[in-house]
Amino acid sequence: MLDFFTNKTPLVICDIGASPIDKTEFIDDLFNNTNSKLLGFEPNKDEFEKIDKTNQSKKFYNYALGDGKDKKLNICKAPGMSSFLKPNLDYLKLFHGFEEWAKIEGQEDVKTKKLNDIEEEIDFIKIDVQGYEYEVLNNGAKKLKNVKVVQFESSPFPLYINEKSISEVLNLLEKNGFMLHMFNKIHTRTFKPMVISNDKLIGLNHLFQIDCVMVKNFDEIKKFSKNELIKLILIMFYSFKSYDFVDYLICLLDENHGTKHINEYRKQ
Repeated sequence: MLDFFTNKTPLVICDIGASPIDKTEFIDDLFNNTNSKLLGFEPNKDEFEKIDKTNQSKKFYNYALGDGKDKKLNICKAPGMSSFLKPNLDYLKLFHGFEEWAKIEGQEDVKTKKLNDIEEEIDFIKIDVQGYEYEVLNNGAKKLKNVKVVQFESSPFPLYINEKSISEVLNLLEKNGFMLHMFNKIHTRTFKPMVISNDKLIGLNHLFQIDCVMVKNFDEIKKFSKNELIKLILIMFYSFKSYDFVDYLICLLDENHGTKHINEYRKQ
C-alpha cells in the first residue's frame, strides 16, 4: 500500500466504453485506494442502464466520444461487439462463436463528443470502443497532454471493417509523448474446428486482441510536477502492479522534488 502518498487533486480516470460486460479490476483497485473520480462514457442505451451509478465520485454519460458528429451504432448480438464499425465477418468466422456474436441486430443514433471537448483534465484513460480507438484518440491531442497513462484494446488483425491497425494506434500515441510499457491482457483464439480442453475460448498462439498500456515517455516524465509524478506512481502501483517502474518513479520524485520516500517504499 502507498498510504504515504496523497495526491492534492483527485486523480481523474476516463473510462471510454464503460459497459459493465468486462470486469476492470485495474480501475477498481486504483479508484478504491486513491483520491479519484471517474468519468464514464457508454453510448449503448441498454448497457448504460446496467451501470451502477450510486457512487457520487463516478459520473456516466450516455453518449460516445469520437469526432463530434452523429453516428450509427451497430448493435450486435453480443453487446460487447457493438461498434460504429461493422464486424469483419470474413475474419471473425474463422474462430468459434464470433460469426454468431457479431451479427448486427439493429442500429441506434448516437451523438458523439470530441475527447478534446471534455472540460476536466484527465490523468488516466481506459478505452475499449471496438475498433474505434484511433478516431477517439486522434480527436483528443489537447487532452492527451495531461494524461499519464492510456490503456487501450486493439487487434493485430482488424476485427472490424476500416479499423485502424494496432501499429497506427501505437504510432499516434507515441507522437503524443507516450511509450509502450506493457500488455495488460493478451487474448488468443484457436482456428475452427480445433478446440482445446473442451473450451472454445481457449487459444494457442494466434493473437486475437491485446490490451496495451502506454505511459508518458521518459523525457516527458522527467518534466512532471510533484503531483503529476505521484499520480503516475499511484496508477502504475494499483492498476498495473509495475513495482519496479514505481521504484524508478519514486527515486525520480525524491531526486527532483526533495522527498524521501524510496526507503519507505522498499520496506514493504
